[in-house]
Amino acid sequence: MDYFDYSYKHNYIEFSSNIYRVGTYHYNWHGETEILILLKGQMEMSCNGETFTMEPLDVVIISPQVGHATLALEEDVIAFAIHVGNEFYQQYDPDFGAYQFVLRSDNSTRHNQFFTTLRHHAAMTMLLMTKGESPVHRMWIEHHYLALSGDVFREFDPIKKVHENARPGDMKPATFDKMIAYIDEHYEQKIELEDIAKIGGYNVAYTSQFFKKQMGISFVEYVLRLRLREATLRLINTDEAVARIASDCGFADVKAFNVAFKKHFRITPTEYRKQVKNIGRKTTLQDWKEIISVENQDVLNLLHSFLSYEDDSRAKDELEFMSKKLEHLKEKLADEFIMNFLLREILTHKTAFHNLLIVHIVQILLFVVHNKM
Repeated sequence: MDYFDYSYKHNYIEFSSNIYRVGTYHYNWHGETEILILLKGQMEMSCNGETFTMEPLDVVIISPQVGHATLALEEDVIAFAIHVGNEFYQQYDPDFGAYQFVLRSDNSTRHNQFFTTLRHHAAMTMLLMTKGESPVHRMWIEHHYLALSGDVFREFDPIKKVHENARPGDMKPATFDKMIAYIDEHYEQKIELEDIAKIGGYNVAYTSQFFKKQMGISFVEYVLRLRLREATLRLINTDEAVARIASDCGFADVKAFNVAFKKHFRITPTEYRKQVKNIGRKTTLQDWKEIISVENQDVLNLLHSFLSYEDDSRAKDELEFMSKKLEHLKEKLADEFIMNFLLREILTHKTAFHNLLIVHIVQILLFVVHNKM
């Protein structure tokens, strides 16, 4: 079975793309520009100290070395991600590696020209990837990829900021990676903020501020989400008892697990497991991502729906032009109505004096109408 998970490399073009089911919590900090399109459901995104909710069709574009995390707010949330290698943009702008930016859609911009066109090129790229890499397909893949990456560069260029170090204060990259790695390896055990502070050589208050600023959530919430992430994977892929999963994932007891799970997913672990089995998912796990099968018809339908799109700005200009033409036509019709009325008067009143007078009036009106046109 094939899955929506592809990498492409040809000459100076290199990128990867996948479509996956968003889990409970996943934190990323990498050296690539990420373009994420939410296809289905609601998702919470914590990015660069800001937390916001993404709706279906929303897009977020994140520069390299900007920490971000996702949390599914519903049971079946699907996202489409494209990762652009740092070297690609550096070919055009050598300083790209020093830039930091986050560009995202909202209710007012979700369907504007940029985001609509971006979804179109992204969908075309993915659909072409599923067909294989024949010479013709490679040409079209690169066509849509270059169009997409060019539009992205144009949009982030005015808002980019130069940061020597994206991490707060004097926190070193190696220290940060060490702290995160420790949490990732020990979240199933009892773990305290003091333990993490000691690893970095910082005090507890500073370490706490770091988590809140960089991830948009507290240290406690971060650990909880890692535990929930592991628990959901076990609920999906094993038949282990809920109590056993709760204990293995670091929860004090099954009651604490049920409360935390229901708070984040609005259903109990048992209900979640039942819903997943009813869906009959065709997925594969890769780097904590549940990759979607290319046979998923809902996803295919969504991708195809992005292929036809209207240029909103052009449509707006055309609407304004047609509105002006309509107003002009209304004025013209009003003038013609007056002339028709006067002509009927000429035919009705037979006296020469009246006829002569009305003819002069008609001639004056015709002159006025002619000059208005």
